[in-house]
Amino acid sequence: MDYDEKVLVEWSPADVNTRAINRNERDATEAGAYACILAAVELAEGLVTLGRSPHGTGSDFYVAPTGSTFEDLDRAVRLEVSGTDTGNPNDIGYRLAEKVEQLHQGDGSEDGIAGVVGFRERLIRLEWVKLR
Repeated sequence: MDYDEKVLVEWSPADVNTRAINRNERDATEAGAYACILAAVELAEGLVTLGRSPHGTGSDFYVAPTGSTFEDLDRAVRLEVSGTDTGNPNDIGYRLAEKVEQLHQGDGSEDGIAGVVGFRERLIRLEWVKLR
């Protein structure tokens, strides 16, 4: 699916306590990527998080249509997330291709979505991965 929707996301600058909590740049980027991609998948596809995926599936989360519960895993798709503070749109595209390949290589049998957020570029890329 091709996504080309522009949305405005606003937030307040982090205060001193928030900056202290997120002093580890790698963890802060990862947590921010999770939040942004999960929100983008809900906005673009109407899919919400059911839970974390097991190691080896090639993904981070299971997502499914709104109203699903963890017992509805048969309706779920895998979601692989990545984020970067640097890089241009080409770098983000390259990372997206890596995440698509990761979904293909994982031992999960569910379709998936790869998502990458480039914070400096203010860009989110999503790509469906069909395995069925």
